Amino acid sequence: MAWPDIGHVGLRVVDYLKNQLGTQRFGRIEPYEFSLVPWISVKDGLIEKLELMKNEFYYWKDPKGGSDLIIFKSDQPATKTYDYVGLVLDVANQFGVKRLYMAGSFGATGIVHSDEPLVFGVVNHPDLKEFVESHDIKLYPEYQGIGNIQSSFLWFARDRNIEAVSLWAPMPYYIARLPLPWSNYPKCSLAILQRLIKMENIPVGTRELETLAKQTETEMGKIYDELYEEAKKEFAYPTAELPPAYTDDAAGPISDDDLRRMIKDIDDFFKKGKQ
Repeated sequence: MAWPDIGHVGLRVVDYLKNQLGTQRFGRIEPYEFSLVPWISVKDGLIEKLELMKNEFYYWKDPKGGSDLIIFKSDQPATKTYDYVGLVLDVANQFGVKRLYMAGSFGATGIVHSDEPLVFGVVNHPDLKEFVESHDIKLYPEYQGIGNIQSSFLWFARDRNIEAVSLWAPMPYYIARLPLPWSNYPKCSLAILQRLIKMENIPVGTRELETLAKQTETEMGKIYDELYEEAKKEFAYPTAELPPAYTDDAAGPISDDDLRRMIKDIDDFFKKGKQ
């Protein structure tokens, strides 16, 4: 499961699995009760499109008779969050889901882009703690404050005897501060995906995502170095805003033209900060 987050890290994980496994779309939650402001398209004075909260369920059936997989990607509900959570968990119960995994990211200090991303985990059952730690996932040490959609799923899945694991790969804050597509950071998606594959023995290779992560890191490394040096001089930074909707396919490759444009835009962003 994933929702829009910084850099679309979680969405890239679920889209990669969806594409590699050849999943089939089988349903969605009707969005009318969970949307407030629709996304519209107007051309020459004529409204051509209106989109409410996007969400989709996909499934993959293991041909070898192992565990099957259901993938859910969604916009954040704008209202009636608990009803939304309940409906998704109804689907999980209907299909006998044993365990939920959720993927995401956040901006963090104390790490730089040359580091290998860490993965932190939050679980909803004590027996899961040793399991996630055995797969190189660090339990999130302590937090008290405002939760998010994943917090609700962790809590209410427990009431239904469904195990749940929330996986987070933090990215450097000087990258997270940028809006998409400049905060694109496939290294974090790769870190989560590698652990998820091992935990559930999912028959998927990571070569394509490794190539994308390496390509992005090589092409954007220099500008990230400049941003990091500039960020060290700052005392505060604006929080990156979440995108209003998920992309159709966050796992798609980044073209050379896209990379050049992203680097130019980041460079312009960086220069404006000095003025």
